Amino acid sequence: MDRRSPEIGNRISIRYANTDNESTELVGFVVAADADGLRLRTRDHAEKALAWAQIQAWRTVGVARGRDPLRTPVTELDQLADIAGVTGRVFVVRLSQLLDAQPPQLGTATGVRVDREWATAPAEVDLFAAAWWAARLDARSLQVRTNDPTRIAELLAAGFTEVH
Repeated sequence: MDRRSPEIGNRISIRYANTDNESTELVGFVVAADADGLRLRTRDHAEKALAWAQIQAWRTVGVARGRDPLRTPVTELDQLADIAGVTGRVFVVRLSQLLDAQPPQLGTATGVRVDREWATAPAEVDLFAAAWWAARLDARSLQVRTNDPTRIAELLAAGFTEVH
């Protein structure tokens, strides 16, 4: 097996030998990688450490796709926006659509709120940093609220769709 380490921040799928020496699959974001093995953050936010000797194969996978954000009722998006304290016109995107061609970014996102599969962000946030942070918290879609014409143009260019 190729022993090169995946990049920190990437989402990967691993096949590894568990304690009963049975093959097991695991998907998560790489938190650490060194000569001894990998540490992943899984969907339930737990961290799993694996030695290279356990790992049978791994591959990079995209951000989880999730449901179509355009099918979410606007009333639900409004509730999430109220909780997050953001206002303005509503723009949504699947995180997979936004991030699959982008290199992973590490860190946190100030002002972004994650609730189940949704992340809600104010207009002034760094979109890609916020989206990567939300994806690591298992969000699938992002809504941004704004009335700023310049920001609206940026959101539309990035693949967001306005919902009414």
